[in-house]
Amino acid sequence: MNLYNFSSSLAYFDVIYNLGIIVAIIYLLGYKGRVVSIINYVFYLSLYNRTVHISDGGDNLLIICMFFLLFANTTAYFSLDSTKYHKSLEKNKSSIFKDISTVFHNFAILACIIQLCIVYFFSAIFQLMGEVWQNGTAIYYISQVSEFSRPVLQNLTENYLWLTIIVGYLSILIKLAFPFCLLNKTIKPYIVVSMVLFHAGIGIGMGLLSFSLVMIMFELLVFTDAEYLGFKYKLEYRYRKIALYTRRKTRLFGAKYMTKFQIIVFFDGWCPMCQQVMKTINKMDLFNLVKSASIRNPQVLKEYQLVKEEVESKMHSKSLNAGEMKRGFESILQISTRLAPLYVFIPFLVIGKYLGLGELIYDYIAKRRMIVPVNHCDESGCEINIQRKY
Repeated sequence: MNLYNFSSSLAYFDVIYNLGIIVAIIYLLGYKGRVVSIINYVFYLSLYNRTVHISDGGDNLLIICMFFLLFANTTAYFSLDSTKYHKSLEKNKSSIFKDISTVFHNFAILACIIQLCIVYFFSAIFQLMGEVWQNGTAIYYISQVSEFSRPVLQNLTENYLWLTIIVGYLSILIKLAFPFCLLNKTIKPYIVVSMVLFHAGIGIGMGLLSFSLVMIMFELLVFTDAEYLGFKYKLEYRYRKIALYTRRKTRLFGAKYMTKFQIIVFFDGWCPMCQQVMKTINKMDLFNLVKSASIRNPQVLKEYQLVKEEVESKMHSKSLNAGEMKRGFESILQISTRLAPLYVFIPFLVIGKYLGLGELIYDYIAKRRMIVPVNHCDESGCEINIQRKY
């Protein structure tokens, strides 16, 4: 099937081509995965058949595996449909449809992995049959072809020829070992990382970006959900250890040299979102530059001469070394200048400030935050409920 064969009109070609791009974006966002995946496959298959003479190995693998993925659930995570999917799982924890869908999904992913193993195994076999791969000069000859070589690869082969020979032999060895190493959970992460680095090198050195991205994408399919969660927990554990050590060291430095930059942030202690934001700020505050105080404490209002109605509507912050009181989005910007992990976002925040977008977004969120005055009743009594500030 080829949608491009129904008309030879250039206008028709443009319409189908741009529709294919729109469908691909919707598929990438993960909206209505079951239906959109079929439509996306039809559009991509049509484009593949139309441009078969300029495609690469990545296109060949992708068109095969995209058919398998029609039977897989590709929107369970990181998609617009993920929330809906998990809610449906909670309602139908044990259903025949769910069980059948899971079986199809698992077989589809397994088919993609088998196809990837076949590609690597036979690719390595054909490399072994080639004379230039046997004597280790294949990468050198690739660097001499201008269409498939970038300056970084040419520089590598001209100055580090011994390294290109080693990489050439290693590529054969890793491809041959790939299908068998997947059966060992201990070795699997290392073999996958090796192949990801190999294809990243192809993308940078040879300029085959689409081919490299497709291969890396399918290489990452070999890990199960449980293995990805295990990686996540290990990374979080390592991050917490590094962050704790860093905070200990940098806060000593901050206490000694950077006290003049300290600020105090006045937040709403009855707002769960505000409390969570302050906890996140405290984690990122490597130099101990951000203090906080709840506006629900009458002593805070009195000590800093704050107007209750104003601080309830917008977050306020102020330098402890005397300074102008910042409000709303300006307060967010002032906080960001004290948090090292947020330095990269400061240029965008400054632009947002001068364009006026930052304040608009801040007001939109602030007006819709939840206020929960639990255990904060006065002597006259109050009704425990959830209020919304507008």
